[in-house]
Amino acid sequence: MPGLSLVADNTRCSPEPERTSLRDVLDFVLEGARNAPPPLDEAALPLRAEAEALPLLCDLAEAAAELASGRRARAVVRLCLEPDPWELGLERVGRELLVTVFQGGDVPEVALHERRFEGEALCARVLAAIDRFAAHRSPSARRDAAFSDNDTGGGLGEHRLPAARRCLAAALPFSPDEPGGEPAIVGVEPTGEIPIAIAAEALLRTSQGAALTQPAVLRADLFSLLFRGKIRVLVGEEARELPDVFIFPFAEQLASLSLESLDAWARRQPYHRRLTVGGAILGVRLHSEGALSLTLGVPRVGRVPPADPRALGPGRGSPFAAAEERAQTWTFPAVDVAALAQGVVAFGRALARSLVRRDRAQASNLRLFEFRARVRELAERLRELTRNDAKINVAPETYRAFAAAARPQATAEDTFGRTRLRFTARWVAAIPSVDLRATFLCGDVLVVGSTRELTCIDRRTGECLWRKQAPRAVSVMTPVGLGRLLPDGTLQLHELSTGEVAWSTRLSPRVGANASGAVVSAPGLPRMLIVSEGTRHLAAVDLYSGEVRWRYAARRGENFRLRRAGKLVVVGSGEPALAALDVLSGEVVWRFCDRLPFASPVAVDHDALFALAGDGAFVGRGGARLHHLDPWSGEARWTVDLPKHVAPVGAPLLGPETVCVVTHGRRGTGLVGLDRRTGATRFDLTACAATASCLMVDDVVVVNSEAGEIVGVGAHDGAVRYRHVLAGGVEGDRPRRLEPVLRSGALFVPQSEVHVVRPRDGALLGKVPTDLIPDLLRVDERCDVYVAEESGHLAAFAAAPRLSLVQ
Repeated sequence: MPGLSLVADNTRCSPEPERTSLRDVLDFVLEGARNAPPPLDEAALPLRAEAEALPLLCDLAEAAAELASGRRARAVVRLCLEPDPWELGLERVGRELLVTVFQGGDVPEVALHERRFEGEALCARVLAAIDRFAAHRSPSARRDAAFSDNDTGGGLGEHRLPAARRCLAAALPFSPDEPGGEPAIVGVEPTGEIPIAIAAEALLRTSQGAALTQPAVLRADLFSLLFRGKIRVLVGEEARELPDVFIFPFAEQLASLSLESLDAWARRQPYHRRLTVGGAILGVRLHSEGALSLTLGVPRVGRVPPADPRALGPGRGSPFAAAEERAQTWTFPAVDVAALAQGVVAFGRALARSLVRRDRAQASNLRLFEFRARVRELAERLRELTRNDAKINVAPETYRAFAAAARPQATAEDTFGRTRLRFTARWVAAIPSVDLRATFLCGDVLVVGSTRELTCIDRRTGECLWRKQAPRAVSVMTPVGLGRLLPDGTLQLHELSTGEVAWSTRLSPRVGANASGAVVSAPGLPRMLIVSEGTRHLAAVDLYSGEVRWRYAARRGENFRLRRAGKLVVVGSGEPALAALDVLSGEVVWRFCDRLPFASPVAVDHDALFALAGDGAFVGRGGARLHHLDPWSGEARWTVDLPKHVAPVGAPLLGPETVCVVTHGRRGTGLVGLDRRTGATRFDLTACAATASCLMVDDVVVVNSEAGEIVGVGAHDGAVRYRHVLAGGVEGDRPRRLEPVLRSGALFVPQSEVHVVRPRDGALLGKVPTDLIPDLLRVDERCDVYVAEESGHLAAFAAAPRLSLVQ
């Protein structure tokens, strides 16, 4: 365990008086500590020679004055800032002071704990140090300090020192009331039936001078949480005990390691960590198969390592080898991860209750507040991973028949993919502060949203049909009008003909996450808008009346991903479960559970549903899985683990025989192709070295890269069929959205310009002659192109007549 260090400056003939005075006080505090366990080395004192002693003397005197007067029971003084922040804690017990020297952080270090002093004797030492410093202070030094702006020994400290001296002298002798008291043994026993029981016996003091009401300010106070005790761990019939441990730092790290182990267990990844905290050894090792071993121990260091490593004899290795050999550890093999997390949650809650009961001021301790939040997060994560409420739809035929009847007939539409296309400019419009996410092509009009208004433009002539004042909102186009969700939760529907508000409904505002939803408009179904509401709800709103038909409450509503499949809507909300709701009633038809969260959109094709479990936010974390489900019953057909070196992006792409997962890794954008029937991997390749948008067209995956590449990859075998490297401009000329648009057999690809290609062989069919960056690209049924740039400009281009062979 690191101790304290005092480094002296030997280049000067005589030490400065302020450092000599402070050295006397610190020597008195540390006197006799070298023989106390653990042994303390004076050479480890964290006070550098260049550190100024005047602010420390002032802080120490002011803290001692508050303790002597009885206004406070505990005080903390910062010893130094560099290289590590060490602190000196003072606690009054009767007429005595207990001194603790510690270092904060995630893994606290305690160099000296509750060394007992006579309070007035320690205050007398501080007063003597102040008087000795003032006596050796020269007039020239005072004049220099008067012109200094540095608080560490400057003019401000020169004024603080006499005031601190007067304050401490006035507070002596110690007040007759005696805040604090001797510690008592408090048992920390978790309640309920727990497979792994963790209990403790702590030495706690009852705070006599603490405020009875909870303070208005939360403050981090590690010093009040440094108490000793012993911890008992019972796993099955095996029990181990850790004596003389700092219980709270040990409990903090135990909760953190349990949470990390639980996440690794959910991802089927190995995890190993071992550390020494609070005077105990704590380690966990999780194998990829799911078996966990828990290691506990006591670092029995009996002496300071010798200065000469050769004193250990040949073959002994490091000078710390003797200390390592003296450590005593025990290992519990084959521990259930969920059982360990359950035991840690019960122990953490019991410990927090005991601390708050003993000292009401701990309810405002930020350190304890964060610990309780971590325990609560561990409990919620454990509940999600172990909750098995999967549901299978035993009568899927109704939903299967509805989807088959509503399925459109496939038509071979390739009218514009056989000849070259030419485009002519039609009109250009300027709309300041355009919102690309609120710009839609609907029928014969373009609806454009901006910061303060809505504009409706005739798509043929570019004429403004109407303009309405409206604040920025989340917008979605519906069959009956434009739906807009305001930040306060108000949902409005604007008529496309006039822009007037047809109806308005008040929903709970969406806070902390983006709004999302889906439009229901199919033969045999009512026209509704399913939109996220509040923190974790979905609301189905009738598009004609604005009435809320049903509400669904998810366990977690971080980011809703909705996909309609016939008479069902499949919901993924970032929780480890995928639910299918009936569109008419909102009831859960089936639910599929997994350890990993479902945070990506699903893909549905006829009687097949493919869903990705696991977040692809971090490259290299792995743990993602692909599930093939029956979309009408929720039964799993197969499940495969994706390679660990990739992170999936977006929904799977479905081909005739394969399902392709778009991935992003260190090498760029890749594709993983799997067989649709068996889940076997067919190919794993890197399509391009930059971020890209992918689209499946028949049996070809078209990859549009931000680096100016268009790549066609065969979905059957992963072979590259074509690759075009287009002339790219500077980085600012890249479009905001790279999604290609397929229309009538021709693929419109946004780059610095809009290129038209034939998707099956990559033949270039044409190019749109525009100077605008296609941040937003729309194509109508006649292949007329509409381009919007984020600068606020819109342009329309008409497809010229084409020649065709008549037989």
